[in-house]
Amino acid sequence: GGANIIMQQQLAANRVSLNRVVAPKPCSARRLGVCRASQKGKTDTRTTDKILPSNVGFKWDGSNLRWVRDDRYAGQTSNIYIQPKSGSAYVIWPVVHTLLTEKGLRSVKPAEALKMQKQGWTIVDVRIEGDFEGQHCEGAVNVPLYRFVQGTALWDNIKKIAMAGFAMKATERDPDYVATILSRLKKNQKVILCCAIGGTLDTKVRTRPDKYKEGINDPDRSFGRESRSLKAAYEFFQAGWSSSNLVFIEGGYQQWKYDGLPIATSDE
Repeated sequence: GGANIIMQQQLAANRVSLNRVVAPKPCSARRLGVCRASQKGKTDTRTTDKILPSNVGFKWDGSNLRWVRDDRYAGQTSNIYIQPKSGSAYVIWPVVHTLLTEKGLRSVKPAEALKMQKQGWTIVDVRIEGDFEGQHCEGAVNVPLYRFVQGTALWDNIKKIAMAGFAMKATERDPDYVATILSRLKKNQKVILCCAIGGTLDTKVRTRPDKYKEGINDPDRSFGRESRSLKAAYEFFQAGWSSSNLVFIEGGYQQWKYDGLPIATSDE
């Protein structure tokens, strides 16, 4: 009844606050050098890419829960990490998008990915382990970007309870994902990333190419559409991969399955 609806709304609010607890001040994807962020007592000193342009600025639009491009803030310094109350810090999406765009990361359609797989490329599914075990692209290997929440601190438990209200298990990013990548794959192995939806780096909406040849500007697409494949791609670049040996599947596993391409389960 009404009480259940109210409880669901409260859980949804908790879910948002847990995932985006800190919104950095307006900042730019400039030459950032070594970035530091507290991660539960540890300091992250990973070197961000040094070719990020200084003319790209952005800010967090709290009213619409989205990042928007605003070049008035280009060249200003700020922390490029978000530190959630549960889990480790991670790089904000506009910085990820800018780096991937500059690196020339490209997408491939599922049929092309299948052809590349037969030529020796490896499909790396970055979805959570349980989703991968259910169904995945045939021949894919699982290197999940997220894992189930392992902590037992207050906010870890709150997140678990909140997600249980949606009949879901709470997840968090793998704080050592670069190390995980290097432990499971050969350095510079040819990789095709796959998640559920694929995501896009395209900043235009292209639903009517016959009428709008250059696409349509949309504030919701200021930095494409984020996905786990694209977030994982950022980590692969940090681990030494390049656009010559790293691509991602357009439309992700959902499109692969819709196209009727070979699928498998972990039981097979």
